[in-house]
Amino acid sequence: MGVLLLGLDSLIACCAVGALVDRRAWLPFAALFGIFDAAAFLVGSAFSWEMPEAVGTAVALATFAGLGIYLIVVALGAKRVANTRWVWLLPVALTVDNITYGLIDHSWTTSVFGQAGEMLISSTLMGLAGLALSASAVRLFPSVQRNRVLATGLSGAALLIAAPILLLAG
Repeated sequence: MGVLLLGLDSLIACCAVGALVDRRAWLPFAALFGIFDAAAFLVGSAFSWEMPEAVGTAVALATFAGLGIYLIVVALGAKRVANTRWVWLLPVALTVDNITYGLIDHSWTTSVFGQAGEMLISSTLMGLAGLALSASAVRLFPSVQRNRVLATGLSGAALLIAAPILLLAG
Protein backbone atom coordinates (compact mmCIF):
# COMPACT_ATOMS: atom_id res chain seq x y z
CA MET A 1 0.00 0.00 0.00
CA GLY A 2 2.84 2.39 0.79
CA VAL A 3 4.18 2.11 -2.75
CA LEU A 4 0.89 3.40 -4.16
CA LEU A 5 1.05 6.45 -1.93
CA LEU A 6 4.13 7.57 -3.87
CA GLY A 7 1.80 8.46 -6.75
CA LEU A 8 -0.79 10.32 -4.69
CA ASP A 9 -0.02 13.63 -6.42
CA SER A 10 -0.50 11.91 -9.79
CA LEU A 11 -3.90 10.58 -8.68
CA ILE A 12 -5.05 14.00 -7.51
CA ALA A 13 -3.81 15.81 -10.63
CA CYS A 14 -5.36 13.26 -13.01
CA CYS A 15 -8.68 13.35 -11.17
CA ALA A 16 -8.72 17.12 -11.61
CA VAL A 17 -7.86 17.30 -15.32
CA GLY A 18 -9.06 13.93 -16.55
CA ALA A 19 -11.99 15.46 -18.40
CA LEU A 20 -9.51 17.30 -20.63
CA VAL A 21 -7.40 14.28 -21.58
CA ASP A 22 -8.60 12.25 -24.53
CA ARG A 23 -9.09 8.58 -23.70
CA ARG A 24 -6.50 7.59 -26.33
CA ALA A 25 -3.94 9.74 -24.49
CA TRP A 26 -4.55 8.27 -21.04
CA LEU A 27 -1.62 5.87 -21.00
CA PRO A 28 0.95 8.36 -22.35
CA PHE A 29 -0.34 11.07 -19.99
CA ALA A 30 -0.24 8.80 -16.92
CA ALA A 31 3.11 7.33 -18.00
CA LEU A 32 4.62 10.83 -18.05
CA PHE A 33 3.89 11.15 -14.34
CA GLY A 34 5.76 7.91 -13.69
CA ILE A 35 8.63 8.65 -16.06
CA PHE A 36 9.25 12.16 -14.73
CA ASP A 37 8.95 11.06 -11.08
CA ALA A 38 11.44 8.22 -11.60
CA ALA A 39 13.81 10.41 -13.62
CA ALA A 40 13.76 13.17 -10.99
CA PHE A 41 14.48 10.62 -8.27
CA LEU A 42 17.41 9.19 -10.27
CA VAL A 43 18.85 12.65 -10.92
CA GLY A 44 18.48 13.59 -7.26
CA SER A 45 20.11 10.30 -6.25
CA ALA A 46 23.00 10.71 -8.68
CA PHE A 47 23.87 14.13 -7.30
CA SER A 48 22.73 13.47 -3.70
CA TRP A 49 20.50 16.52 -3.92
CA GLU A 50 18.31 17.33 -1.01
CA MET A 51 15.70 20.01 -0.66
CA PRO A 52 13.13 20.89 1.94
CA GLU A 53 9.81 19.12 1.41
CA ALA A 54 8.18 22.55 1.49
CA VAL A 55 9.83 23.46 -1.83
CA GLY A 56 8.26 20.51 -3.66
CA THR A 57 4.91 21.20 -2.04
CA ALA A 58 5.08 24.89 -2.95
CA VAL A 59 5.85 24.11 -6.60
CA ALA A 60 2.99 21.60 -6.79
CA LEU A 61 0.54 24.01 -5.15
CA ALA A 62 1.61 26.88 -7.40
CA THR A 63 1.23 24.68 -10.47
CA PHE A 64 -2.22 23.49 -9.45
CA ALA A 65 -3.37 27.03 -8.61
CA GLY A 66 -1.83 28.64 -11.69
CA LEU A 67 -3.16 26.06 -14.11
CA GLY A 68 -6.54 26.06 -12.35
CA ILE A 69 -6.90 29.83 -12.67
CA TYR A 70 -5.73 29.69 -16.30
CA LEU A 71 -8.33 27.01 -17.19
CA ILE A 72 -11.12 28.94 -15.49
CA VAL A 73 -10.17 32.17 -17.31
CA VAL A 74 -10.02 30.31 -20.64
CA ALA A 75 -13.43 28.74 -19.98
CA LEU A 76 -15.01 32.04 -18.98
CA GLY A 77 -13.57 33.91 -21.94
CA ALA A 78 -14.22 31.40 -24.69
CA LYS A 79 -17.23 30.00 -26.44
CA ARG A 80 -15.14 27.11 -27.63
CA VAL A 81 -11.97 25.83 -25.99
CA ALA A 82 -9.48 25.02 -28.68
CA ASN A 83 -6.46 24.00 -26.67
CA THR A 84 -5.80 22.69 -23.18
CA ARG A 85 -2.28 21.45 -23.81
CA TRP A 86 -1.00 23.07 -20.63
CA VAL A 87 -2.30 20.12 -18.59
CA TRP A 88 0.64 18.17 -20.07
CA LEU A 89 2.97 20.28 -17.89
CA LEU A 90 1.55 18.77 -14.69
CA PRO A 91 3.79 15.66 -14.79
CA VAL A 92 6.87 17.86 -15.13
CA ALA A 93 5.89 20.29 -12.38
CA LEU A 94 5.09 17.51 -9.91
CA THR A 95 8.59 15.99 -10.15
CA VAL A 96 10.24 18.52 -7.87
CA ASP A 97 9.27 16.63 -4.72
CA ASN A 98 10.97 13.48 -6.04
CA ILE A 99 14.41 15.00 -6.53
CA THR A 100 15.34 14.53 -2.88
CA TYR A 101 17.60 11.55 -2.47
CA GLY A 102 16.35 8.74 -0.25
CA LEU A 103 12.69 9.58 -0.58
CA ILE A 104 11.34 6.07 -0.22
CA ASP A 105 11.49 4.46 3.20
CA HIS A 106 10.87 0.77 3.79
CA SER A 107 10.84 -0.03 0.09
CA TRP A 108 11.02 -3.59 -1.15
CA THR A 109 14.43 -2.92 -2.61
CA THR A 110 17.49 -0.98 -1.53
CA SER A 111 18.57 -0.37 -5.12
CA VAL A 112 18.16 3.19 -6.36
CA PHE A 113 16.92 1.81 -9.68
CA GLY A 114 14.46 -0.42 -7.86
CA GLN A 115 13.11 2.58 -5.96
CA ALA A 116 12.86 4.56 -9.21
CA GLY A 117 10.95 1.61 -10.67
CA GLU A 118 8.56 1.75 -7.73
CA MET A 119 7.94 5.42 -8.43
CA LEU A 120 7.45 4.77 -12.13
CA ILE A 121 4.86 2.08 -11.51
CA SER A 122 3.12 3.88 -8.64
CA SER A 123 2.78 7.25 -10.35
CA THR A 124 1.64 5.70 -13.62
CA LEU A 125 -0.96 3.47 -11.98
CA MET A 126 -2.24 6.23 -9.74
CA GLY A 127 -2.44 8.58 -12.75
CA LEU A 128 -4.48 6.01 -14.67
CA ALA A 129 -6.73 5.55 -11.65
CA GLY A 130 -7.26 9.32 -11.46
CA LEU A 131 -8.14 9.49 -15.15
CA ALA A 132 -10.61 6.62 -14.74
CA LEU A 133 -12.20 8.28 -11.70
CA SER A 134 -12.52 11.54 -13.60
CA ALA A 135 -14.10 9.78 -16.59
CA SER A 136 -16.58 8.06 -14.27
CA ALA A 137 -17.55 11.38 -12.72
CA VAL A 138 -17.95 13.02 -16.15
CA ARG A 139 -20.25 10.19 -17.27
CA LEU A 140 -22.60 11.11 -14.44
CA PHE A 141 -23.02 14.57 -15.96
CA PRO A 142 -23.74 14.37 -19.71
CA SER A 143 -23.63 18.17 -20.07
CA VAL A 144 -19.94 18.09 -19.09
CA GLN A 145 -19.29 15.38 -21.69
CA ARG A 146 -20.85 17.50 -24.44
CA ASN A 147 -19.46 20.90 -23.44
CA ARG A 148 -15.67 21.26 -23.63
CA VAL A 149 -15.81 24.79 -22.18
CA LEU A 150 -17.69 23.54 -19.12
CA ALA A 151 -15.25 20.63 -18.73
CA THR A 152 -12.32 23.07 -18.90
CA GLY A 153 -13.81 25.37 -16.26
CA LEU A 154 -14.63 22.47 -13.97
CA SER A 155 -11.12 21.07 -14.38
CA GLY A 156 -9.71 24.45 -13.40
CA ALA A 157 -11.95 24.56 -10.34
CA ALA A 158 -10.96 20.98 -9.48
CA LEU A 159 -7.28 21.94 -9.58
CA LEU A 160 -7.94 24.82 -7.19
CA ILE A 161 -9.80 22.45 -4.87
CA ALA A 162 -7.08 19.80 -5.27
CA ALA A 163 -4.29 22.15 -4.17
CA PRO A 164 -5.18 22.16 -0.47
CA ILE A 165 -6.00 18.45 -0.63
CA LEU A 166 -2.49 17.81 -1.91
CA LEU A 167 -1.12 19.98 0.88
CA LEU A 168 -3.06 18.02 3.51
CA ALA A 169 -2.09 14.67 1.98
CA GLY A 170 1.55 15.65 2.26
